[in-house]
Amino acid sequence: NIVKLALSIRPDTTFLWFLSPLKAIRYLICNQYKWLVIKIVLALLLLAILALFLYSMPGYMAKKLLGV
Repeated sequence: NIVKLALSIRPDTTFLWFLSPLKAIRYLICNQYKWLVIKIVLALLLLAILALFLYSMPGYMAKKLLGV
């Protein structure tokens, strides 16, 4: 009395790239250019912090010099 399971019908996965292009792009970017993307994002964040520092520095320097 062994019960056998029926074979499940599985979809063909060859068209999976066309059905979910965002997953395909993420897969390609994460596997090939993962560290490059991380380095670019970190460089942009540091550049933004530096730009904000240079933008706000003259106002703070003036306040410090005038003792306000």
